[in-house]
Amino acid sequence: MIVTYVFIGIIMAFLGGLPLGASNLAVINRSSSKSVQEGMKIAYGAGFGEIALAFIALCYSRVLTVFFQMNPWIQLSFVFLFLAIGIYLVLPSRFKFKISLPKRSGLKQSQFSLGFFLALLNPPVLIFWTLVIVLIQKFAIPLSDMSPTHVLLLFFSGVFLGKVTVLYLYARWSRRFQQKNKKENSILFRYVGLALVIISVAQGIRFFVS
Repeated sequence: MIVTYVFIGIIMAFLGGLPLGASNLAVINRSSSKSVQEGMKIAYGAGFGEIALAFIALCYSRVLTVFFQMNPWIQLSFVFLFLAIGIYLVLPSRFKFKISLPKRSGLKQSQFSLGFFLALLNPPVLIFWTLVIVLIQKFAIPLSDMSPTHVLLLFFSGVFLGKVTVLYLYARWSRRFQQKNKKENSILFRYVGLALVIISVAQGIRFFVS
């Protein structure tokens, strides 16, 4: 039973981390431009961000389920957002703009913090964990915010490992792709953009059909 909590946490976080999101893109970008080790700094932060989302879903699963059902525009807005990002990445030559962030003197940008906030500020993943928690409680294992501390630690350890593992695979893939295609690095982002467009269209169709 102890291993079950870790295993379920790993599997659910791994599946939830497969679709391209902000943290995935950040890891891909950092790994391809710098190194896998640099990309993993973002991945570790994203792992803790994933824990935070799973914890919120665990504590407020019923309330969040009703909230998302009453406000379907939240999911739809993110479908359009990811679709726009995907189109931009697929057609970079047609959309040229640069966003410059103000530089803070004496402070270096923390890749760990970047990963944490990119993972945390992701409502679609919160929806995912809300549904996962409900399914786990009904069909798998007894799990709630009132579960023993060691049970919660095991489950959230699995969540962390699952998220970091899938981001590590993205980091390795992007680095290998970059090394084989040094003259055509933009192809990597076009593939990423195409995947985002496909996922967004599929999610949009499912949204309107349901």
